Amino acid sequence: MHAKTTATIHNQIESSPFTQPTPINSKHDLYEPGLRRSKQFLPTIESIATGIPNNIIRQSDAAKLVANLPNLEQNRARIEKLYKNTQIETRHLAVNLLSDEALALLGSGNSIQSRMQMYQKYAVPLAEEVAKKALLKASANFEANNHFHSELKIEDSIGLIVFVSSTGFVAPGIDTELIKILGLRRDIARVTVNFMGCAAAMNGLRVACDHVRAHPTHKVLLVCLELSSVNAVFEDDINDVIIHSIFSDGCAAVVIGACEQEQAIAQGKVVIRDHLSYLVEDTEDGIVLGIRDNGITCQLSRQLPDYIKKGVGPIIERFLASHALTKENIDLWAVHPGGTRIIENAQHSLGLSDSQVADSWAILRQYGNMLSPSVLFVIERMLQRSEQKSLSVENADTEQVKNHEWQDATETNRALTGIAFSFAPGVGVEGILFQKL
Repeated sequence: MHAKTTATIHNQIESSPFTQPTPINSKHDLYEPGLRRSKQFLPTIESIATGIPNNIIRQSDAAKLVANLPNLEQNRARIEKLYKNTQIETRHLAVNLLSDEALALLGSGNSIQSRMQMYQKYAVPLAEEVAKKALLKASANFEANNHFHSELKIEDSIGLIVFVSSTGFVAPGIDTELIKILGLRRDIARVTVNFMGCAAAMNGLRVACDHVRAHPTHKVLLVCLELSSVNAVFEDDINDVIIHSIFSDGCAAVVIGACEQEQAIAQGKVVIRDHLSYLVEDTEDGIVLGIRDNGITCQLSRQLPDYIKKGVGPIIERFLASHALTKENIDLWAVHPGGTRIIENAQHSLGLSDSQVADSWAILRQYGNMLSPSVLFVIERMLQRSEQKSLSVENADTEQVKNHEWQDATETNRALTGIAFSFAPGVGVEGILFQKL
């Protein structure tokens, strides 16, 4: 980052209305006992990595398969239209809907036990692949800036692993497998976040941020993994038809660290400024997760779109106002891509333009609703596009910057403020306020 740009961002941050973090008061740290606790540390996103199962299915093919199942008499005529209206083009599934294995699973006879065994079978390799990618991305920056213990690897610095899932429950869990496979410390702290649905990544980030504030030389590995396909039960019920037309499988991993504000500005970090959590009144029927004898299920209320349309705008506006911000101050809107009516009603409630929710639509079209990882896919896409844009401006010559081709060049070199949010059972709104410095 250029010195002039860094100075500009520094001035912007110094005058920012954000609430400052609470000073660290911990008396003990594994790696740096002499760290001054009077300093203020900001949680930072060191890396994001995403991944999906290899089986890819076109939505049109899935619609034809489901429409031809012999036991779906009541809703057969509605299936292809429902699938088309999702605006999803492709989904990635651990259990291939077009395979013999999937056909055996489609009935209601498979027990919850057999499905959880299948969940573990598919979850471990996908979690390993994505977590390794996240650690590799974070390691370059870690090695460059670890002046106190240069012999440490990124794996040595992970003081907490947070594993998030609402589609599978195994103990010992996937997190214990990752500790062995990745070579993480055996004295690592472990937290699992279960049954918080699409919003669970936000809960996981909250836990991670609290940890690095208390232990600023630690990193946290957050892994969100959902395999909806292992719970597929296609009975002649319209709710089952709907949820299995939108839900899909995916994994996202995030490495969270902490640093002082000066360092965050100098290195162009992504800083998590605050967390949003609000349980909307009288919406208990909106999203209901449950466990049946034959798998995990999700019940979506017909009123869910209206709950979002009426509730999201006021909730987000009050949250921003607590930081002396308005919607006009937000550059990046990471809206959970939970479905067409989810995005549309959140957009309407907040008065957002089509371009402001374009990344959410792109993730929905390409992947479907992956539950907790979905919003992290959106954030990753936003940050990648922001970085590409910034590099394009830095590589442009002076004449190009003067021309209309680079009209927004000055905008690219400023700090970007973003908000990301998803929806939990209840209905709960969970989110983060972040900045790309």
